[in-house]
Amino acid sequence: MEHAPGPVAAQGRTAQICSYGPDQILKWFKENIPRLAAEQEMTAARFAASAGLPVPRALFLSEWQGRPAIAFQRIEGRSMLAVLFRQPWRIASSGAALARLHVDIHTKGAGPDSGLPSQIDWLSRRIQAAPLLAEPEKAAAIAALHRLPAGRQLLHGDFHPGNVLLGKGGKLWVIDWMTAVYGHPAADAARTVLLLRTAALPAELSRLSGFLFEAVRSLLLRQYRRSYLRLSGLEAAELEAWMLPLAAARLCEELPPEEKLLLHKLVQRELRRLGPRQPAPAS
Repeated sequence: MEHAPGPVAAQGRTAQICSYGPDQILKWFKENIPRLAAEQEMTAARFAASAGLPVPRALFLSEWQGRPAIAFQRIEGRSMLAVLFRQPWRIASSGAALARLHVDIHTKGAGPDSGLPSQIDWLSRRIQAAPLLAEPEKAAAIAALHRLPAGRQLLHGDFHPGNVLLGKGGKLWVIDWMTAVYGHPAADAARTVLLLRTAALPAELSRLSGFLFEAVRSLLLRQYRRSYLRLSGLEAAELEAWMLPLAAARLCEELPPEEKLLLHKLVQRELRRLGPRQPAPAS
């Protein structure tokens, strides 16, 4: 890298965001994130941009103090989530806009030649790595996964209002492509629904802010889900069919204990609903 990054402007579970010159930001990954994950995000962001999607340009991949870092085009704006906290009256229009953007992503074809991993393989590995799940639960979740349609469309993998920026002129930009895969659109939309249903409240929120968070989340979920189903032509049951493997796979992530407990209960409830099933045939 030509020079040191600027001060940390934002922080997430996997990376810190720093300024890097007048027109760039640096996504500086944390110590536990391997270079391969950064390379995958670079590949996915460039693939999505080449498909015509509103994605900040991924400029180069480097290292700083032994940690991988990607330089991106700087987008002036705030996340949709931050905007909704300040302007909650925009929930209905924002939920519809979120759905339109997600459907647009899902119109882009992808496959092994895209450089992206297969969604089925990616979810299977994450289910196997989930420490809270017993082996029979893992086996049942993976069997359910293999009964679902595979698909060959571009999927973001972590699409929610915190990963959508509202830029100048109201343009929406999609960031954080580290978990992008190719697969079936219903799974990607189902993960968004799962996130909006189960994400734990940030610990630092006051009681009043927590109430606002819950209200925003509930209303946004309703509007997003209704709009996505209408625009995509998918049925609600097609999204719900993915909840078991998605919740099981999410249990391998670093999450607050209360969120993990909620997800584990969801997995167990889905397993009881399905009842004993024969394992899916090996592929």
